Amino acid sequence: MYYFYSRISTSQQNSSRQLGNFKSHVDYDVKRVFIEKIQGNVPFFERPEANRMFDEITDNPKNCTVVVDSIDRLGRNLLDILHTIETFTKNGINLKSLKEGFTTLLDNGQENPMAKLVISVMASIGEMERNRIKTRTAEGIVIAKALGKFTGRKLGSYQSDEKLLQRHQTIQKKLIKGLTIREVSEITGASSATIVKVKKVMKNRNLI
Repeated sequence: MYYFYSRISTSQQNSSRQLGNFKSHVDYDVKRVFIEKIQGNVPFFERPEANRMFDEITDNPKNCTVVVDSIDRLGRNLLDILHTIETFTKNGINLKSLKEGFTTLLDNGQENPMAKLVISVMASIGEMERNRIKTRTAEGIVIAKALGKFTGRKLGSYQSDEKLLQRHQTIQKKLIKGLTIREVSEITGASSATIVKVKKVMKNRNLI
């Protein structure tokens, strides 16, 4: 079962080229076509159509492949692309890139060695970027503390773990699927602090 995801940057652009390329490669068992009109720097799981597609697939899990014209349709940020692929793999979703010519999963559901090699190279570059971001963040906090602008999180009112999980079932669902705190916050509108609390309780109970 195939899902095609197309992203174009502006409403003036046309997705017909991507659709034509898709149809020339896949002409059977096409479940849905999702066309996103959004800038590539918006993280994948913060895009309306991408999130709708992901929920549709994972709410009714079956063997399926998400096809993109090229890997950059997922985004322009390497870290976000890696996270998207990792989340797809975790949920048993195969990703096929027509331009790069690889799929992330084999027919038996195992990771494709060739794709894994490409992704591992991307991950190495991504790790350097993560370390750079962490260093800059730490330096920023030190400066903010020196200026008296970083005071930490205020203590909130207490509520039991059971009530917390009961109130935030949508957050749990998104976390189980592998979405990040930022992505869950963008989708649900919940604060990062609330999502962190829910995630901590879920980890303590081995729910994720």
